Amino acid sequence: MQLFALVLATVSLLVAATAANSAVSFDIIHTSVSTGHALDALEFGDEITIDIRMSNPTGATIHGVGAGIQGWDEGVASFVSGDLNAGPYFCTAPSCLDGLSNSESNLHPTNGNIRVIPAFNAYPAVGNYISLVQTTSLTGQAGAGTRDPGLDGIVGGGDAQFRVIFRAVGAPGARTIVNIGSNANPIVGNVVILPGGVAVLGNNANLTLTMVPEPGTALLVALGLTGLAAARRRDPARYSSCTRRSGS
Repeated sequence: MQLFALVLATVSLLVAATAANSAVSFDIIHTSVSTGHALDALEFGDEITIDIRMSNPTGATIHGVGAGIQGWDEGVASFVSGDLNAGPYFCTAPSCLDGLSNSESNLHPTNGNIRVIPAFNAYPAVGNYISLVQTTSLTGQAGAGTRDPGLDGIVGGGDAQFRVIFRAVGAPGARTIVNIGSNANPIVGNVVILPGGVAVLGNNANLTLTMVPEPGTALLVALGLTGLAAARRRDPARYSSCTRRSGS
């Protein structure tokens, strides 16, 4: 379910409210690659795990949040699976029973639910998109997010609230950017709702995934010449004899 009609009605009027005005940040707290390769030197088949949390460092009162992962190129990094927690979010009570709940279904482990969001009027296309959180309440929450449980359900444990996995499938040198957070395109309707129905964008996170490039032709030639020189140093008599025969 997408965010409530209020978001869709107000987002076009409040698009000027940029991330600088936002309260909610989408934070990548950990990344890992199945093979240990670097994110800028991925090889075909590598699986990249991205752990994500939401925070509210300003302590603003939050009435709603819509967020997802968006814009990546499936031809470079193919979505494998994801996991979502149900909240609560931004809770203030020590036991964290007073926060916002996620109404997004956790179907991602078995169904990627990838949508392609086109351009809408003056809004640019979102591209590939998967929803992570859709939450709203008349009772706002002003917690910083540090108490909010993660996927492990432990209050204040700091575990990821959302975890997504991609598989590297691109050609050598290909790259793509995974954008995590809100988006002003009304088809998505992902914004942060503050008191009075004010809608702002969140502070999104970006992660660049790059396939390792193929060695260039010049590099291959240089390596070949280096190898030839090393072989000649090891057996100079052999190469000297070959040179005399070829010149005779």
